[in-house]
Amino acid sequence: MKITYLGQLCYLIEADGMRIVTDPYLSNSCDREGNVRKYAPPVTLNELMPDIIIISHEHKDHLDPETLAPFYKLRRRSFTLVPEPIAENITSLGGEAVPMSAPEAAKMGESFRLGGVVVTAIPCAHTELHREHEGGFRELSYIIEAEGKKVFFGGDMSMYDGLAELLCEVSPDVMLLPVNGRDYFRTSRGIIGNLDSNEAAELAVYAGTRMFIPGHHDLYEHNGCPDEWIEYSAKKFGAPLKLLKPREAVEV
Repeated sequence: MKITYLGQLCYLIEADGMRIVTDPYLSNSCDREGNVRKYAPPVTLNELMPDIIIISHEHKDHLDPETLAPFYKLRRRSFTLVPEPIAENITSLGGEAVPMSAPEAAKMGESFRLGGVVVTAIPCAHTELHREHEGGFRELSYIIEAEGKKVFFGGDMSMYDGLAELLCEVSPDVMLLPVNGRDYFRTSRGIIGNLDSNEAAELAVYAGTRMFIPGHHDLYEHNGCPDEWIEYSAKKFGAPLKLLKPREAVEV
């Protein structure tokens, strides 16, 4: 298994002959005056040609029409997992961009298999849990199983009762976690926060993971955190940190 970091919470996971991409944000659609990407998108989704696309929630830096539409126009048949309440966000990309086959609308506890890859959805709290109906959470995290290994992809997430115990049971080999944190000033500007570097490092240790790869820390100045904070937190809690630069990869 090989994992490549592509910025924000976009990772390419190559395993069992499959190419899996999480939360592909590979454009500058979220740039604003005084708030621009620190580095250009390292690749396009067309170049990645994923077999599986995993979407955690509807925010534009995770479900990005400018990244997804050109890919669907070219290929159209990637297996796309998206939380059930926001599935229409994929099918309404517009015109020729709409996939020929509908996305897989994921609910809590459901598992999906493609080849030797199994993906299971679990609830995610983006500060809070947002549940619209039975099983229908607007944000999801995912457990990706392939080649006898388990990868936990958190998406934008915060802690909630029972999550640490669930992940301890799963015992993921790799955890892909946001570390940008949250605070009063960002919240007052409508920026919804995530785990901070301390919480992510402690959760990684609690869950017994063999590798903790952070994300959501280096793309936008207003909503990130320095590498030094991540490294300090990992050392403080004894977390097995692997801090990747964009396009850097690690073998698992």
